[in-house]
This record gives sequence, C-alpha cells and structure tokens, in this order.
Amino acid sequence: MNSINKVELVKIPAEVDSEDLKIVFESNAFGYQTVIDVQEKPLENSKLKNVIIELESAEAAKQVAKSAPFSFNFGSGEVLIRPVLYFDNIASQHKPNQEVKPEKTFKKELAKLYTCWIGNIPNKYAEDKLEDFFTKQVENNSDKYHSIKLIFIKKHNKYQCFINLYSHQEAESLAQHFNGSKMDDSVLEACLRGFESAEAKIQSQSDSESDSSEFDQETSCAKTNKEGKFQKIFRISKSKNLKALIKKQIDEIKLSIGDDILVNEEFSRKGNLSFRVVAPSEAKLSDVLAKLKSKLNVIRKKIKFSDKEYAQIQHFKSQLIQIKPNRNKEFFNFYFEDRSKCVVIEFLDTGDKALKRDYFNYLNQIEKFCDEKIESQKEISVCGSDHFEFFKICLKNSNDLKYDFTSKNGTNFRINLFGKKINLDKFNWPELAKQIKVVKFDNRIKNKSVISYINYKMRYFKSEFEKQGLVLLCDKIEANSDTLSLKIVSTLNSKELQTKVDEIFSYFDKTKLLIVNFENASAAKQIEKDVEAMNLPDLDLKYRDDKKKFFINSADQNALNLAKLIIESKRFK
Repeated sequence: MNSINKVELVKIPAEVDSEDLKIVFESNAFGYQTVIDVQEKPLENSKLKNVIIELESAEAAKQVAKSAPFSFNFGSGEVLIRPVLYFDNIASQHKPNQEVKPEKTFKKELAKLYTCWIGNIPNKYAEDKLEDFFTKQVENNSDKYHSIKLIFIKKHNKYQCFINLYSHQEAESLAQHFNGSKMDDSVLEACLRGFESAEAKIQSQSDSESDSSEFDQETSCAKTNKEGKFQKIFRISKSKNLKALIKKQIDEIKLSIGDDILVNEEFSRKGNLSFRVVAPSEAKLSDVLAKLKSKLNVIRKKIKFSDKEYAQIQHFKSQLIQIKPNRNKEFFNFYFEDRSKCVVIEFLDTGDKALKRDYFNYLNQIEKFCDEKIESQKEISVCGSDHFEFFKICLKNSNDLKYDFTSKNGTNFRINLFGKKINLDKFNWPELAKQIKVVKFDNRIKNKSVISYINYKMRYFKSEFEKQGLVLLCDKIEANSDTLSLKIVSTLNSKELQTKVDEIFSYFDKTKLLIVNFENASAAKQIEKDVEAMNLPDLDLKYRDDKKKFFINSADQNALNLAKLIIESKRFK
C-alpha cells in the first residue's frame, strides 16, 4: 500500500463495514474518489478500529484530507468521518543543524517571526528523532525557517512543537499541512501562534437533502381496546410510491409474529400509510413496533438544483431514468419534483446491509451523472497579477473550465468560472491559492555576448514550465545588464524550485557564442533551413547579411562543432 496515497479514519466503531466506507469515499461527499484498497486495524481492548483508505494518487489523498467531515449513519449509530493524512518514517536520517542563539537575541528575533504551533504529539519517540522529523517536513514545505523547538508537557504526556518562520504565508501553509495529520494513533493539531487550537464546531453544508420515514403512534403509551388488548398506530409518512412493496413486506412480517398479533391497514391519506397494531401484551406490542421500524424505513434523498441547472437536467431525463440498481429494483423509486426543482430517490430500507449498499451505489451513480452533465458556474477572487498568471496556467492545462472577468480592482480580479459541475467542485481555487509561492531568483551573467540568446531561449523555458503547471516570469534583458532575474509562481517546495532554477542558470552559464564568417548569403539561407530541420533544441543559428557572419549560440559544445562543420562543408560549394 502506497503511503503517500493513504488517508486514515481514526477510532471508527468496529461494526462499521469497510465496504460501506468505500462507497462513502466514492460519493460526492469526497469528490467521487477511486478507492484502491481498504485495510482495518482493530484497536486493542476496544470496540473501535482504525481504517486505512488507499486512493489512486497523493493529490486525491490531500484533497480528501481537506474535505469537510461527513456524518455517516451505519445502522446502530452515527459516526463522523474525518479522514486525516499521517506521516511515515518518523525516524529519518536527517540531522538538523540549527545554530543555538543567546536567549535575549532569540526573543528579539521572535517578535518579528511567525510561529506555527503543533500539539498532541505522542510521547513515543526520542526528542532528537522528533526534531529530525519536523525539520525534514519543514524543509520540504518552506523556503526558509528560523528555528524549531520541542517542549514536553509532563501533565499530558505529550510534546508540543514551535516552528518559527519568516513569512506569515508559509507559517499558515505549514499549520494547514500539519493540522489533522496523523502520527501513529494521534491526530495532530496545528495553528498559528495567537489563534485557537481547539477544533471549531462543524457545520456541514450540502447541495442535497436527505430524510427518512417517520414512525408515529397515536399516543406515547399503548391503549387497550374493548377486548383488553394493547394497540398503537404505526404510520409511515410519504410512502405512496412504495405502497405495494410496503404492504408485501407487512404480509411477510405478519407470518413471523404469531396469530395473536394483528397488523391491519387503517385509512391512509396524503401519501402516508397507517397500520393498527394489536397485541395481547404491552411487551409484545413494543417488540412488533420495533420490528416494523427496523424493517420498514423509507429513505428519501433530494438532490436540489438551481433553476438553470434543473432546466438542463430535464434534457437528460430519459438517461437518468435508465440508470437502475443492479438488483432488487422494486425497492427503489426515482422521480422529478418540479415544484422544488429537485430529483428524488426513494429507498425502502428493510435492514438488509447488501440492499442498503446497493442504494448508496445507486445514489452515487445518479449524483455523479448529474454533476458530469450540468454546466454550472461560480465566482472566485484572484488576488494579484502573479496569482492570476498561475490561475491562467491552471485552466490552460486542465481544458475543463473557462472563465471571464466580472470586475477588477487594482491587481485583484473577480472571475466567473464556467464548466461541468463536477470539474467546478474539483477546482478548489481558495485552497490552491494558499499553496502558491512567488519566489525571485538572481544570477550574474558571465558572458554578455549571449544576452540576445538568453532572451530568445527564455521563451522555450517559459513554455516548458507552463506544461508543468508553473509560471516563469522574466523581463527582457538589456544589452549591458549584469544580472538575469527570474520570478517563479508555483506550489513547489523550496528544494524542487531551486533545482529547476539551477538548471536554467547552469544552462546559461555554459552557453557560448560562436561567430563564423560566410560570404555566400544565398547558401547561408539554405544552411539555416537545413539546421532548423535538424531540430536541435540547444542550438540557435542566425545569419546576418550586413555582417556576412553566422552567430551560433549553444550550451552544448558538440552542437556548436556540428554547426560549424555544416557551415564549412557548404563554404566552397
């Protein structure tokens, strides 16, 4: 199981079925993910377990870990599903090399720093190993940091970690990286210094609504009839579409409860079904009512749409109706509710686990179909021209979404995004914007004779960066300039970014200019065409009529030698 693709659910009741959890992760609650594998880890001396979910990519795992918690009803209760990432290989071989500073100096510097606090760190590893681990994590997620300090809280038998950084954005990004992540069986908490560390109340919002049938009785206590028997009314609300099936289920239940108990249909109205239950004792009456409740539960899911979305979904009405469960079709009902602009899926839950699993799979199919067909839109805010350049690259590479401006205030943009609803939901710009880094790099130009080639070649590097989802910005370099200045907008960590920049600077440091005299201008044009047809990416060859010379730039000496050989071979022809 690939560790970077994993999320974990902590302390889940043992009776929760892993197959049901798989369905939840493949629903719109977590973005219709593809689940590769599910593993369970029972907790000792407990009726709980941890569940590891492997997804198809590290990006999917990160997306799921940032999703809102999901309340899942598993039959005998309800559990809040809050997936978390967790860290492997805590005992890394990395050795931090932090300079120890006098306390007064440190306090003065601390006033100018931004601190990421991390709590609930288990006391399971030596302090030096914890420090190694956090140092490695910080270096992978930050350009530069000031210091890391671990404190052991004896009262709670836990560690706390304070990471001091120079940038508010990086401290905030690091807090988001650690918060909710998992270290062994502990879920870490993280926040910026001065902010609350306790988790806020969860308010889960959804585009859909769900309800289930209500079971009403005439009174809270059973009444006795003239024969001295106990009776109550058992009512299933909003059940007219499944009426025949419910009656069939009632008949089957009657066969199992004995001849001394009567279950007779009463007058039904407004889509509700009512049954009078008569039993010789209050205990038997309670048992029968409990059985009816567990066997006859109408679950109703409403998928709501805006007026424009509902008008679109009407065009796919016949296709939606064709989507059917694989089996037991009579337990499901699907219809359009024009008055409230929604699609309604009904299901008669008889307590059968396999049947309920079929319902959730069917529901996922309906919701995914709608999200894939509906053209929708949403407005987002993009702050700053650098972020806007990155935003354009994201959309250019995805080809799934389009945009136009609604307004612009200085360098801040209000933008309307258009596309399929499923793609709009996946494109989480506010979360992506938090990860964006704008970093500037400077390098001394060693050979000023290649400045024109640098300006030419930078177009190639910009194009290559765009393909990788990065923005490379560079102004035209003037002839007498001493410095090559680059600006990169990306979500890469500092090490990955530095590697890419070093490749560019190293390339230009090696670049040479070769000048070759050549009098025959017509032959020179043919040479240019021949060399261009060879498609040598590290060679720029230009002929100037006024100088009667070839100007050849390359960082590859072999390419320069080849160009010179071609020119010399044509000189006397």
